[in-house]
Amino acid sequence: MAKTSIYQFVKEKLITHGVKNTNDGLLTLTDQKLFSLFVDLERAKRNKSFDAVQSASLDIEKYLISLKKRQLLAFVYLYLRFSDLTPERTELDELLPDGKIRKSSVFSNKLTDEEMLIGLWAKVKDDQLGERLLRIVYAGS
Repeated sequence: MAKTSIYQFVKEKLITHGVKNTNDGLLTLTDQKLFSLFVDLERAKRNKSFDAVQSASLDIEKYLISLKKRQLLAFVYLYLRFSDLTPERTELDELLPDGKIRKSSVFSNKLTDEEMLIGLWAKVKDDQLGERLLRIVYAGS
């Protein structure tokens, strides 16, 4: 079985997040520099480095601002949020006898704390900005 190249992997993942559904979103595939920045993001994710992921995300944001397409940042958050870095399932909070609360998440594989931090950061950013940014992306279609 042939291993998928990182470029093909990134392309397929972006497509699953709907980048082909709008002209703006299509830029993530057709703009060579932007696509290479998403490849850098994937490399940072694979290296399990929160700092590198934030740096790659910032590089994408700066480039998008130069294109006047900051709304495409939504795809950065989707890219990271819907990955193996976020929980497959979150259990209901459990009230413990001493009044403390246990929060439990189930992941599809073993993750480092830094990988979980990347996933949590992506979830928080997507919750804060994702829907608003995607509305702008789809309004321009």
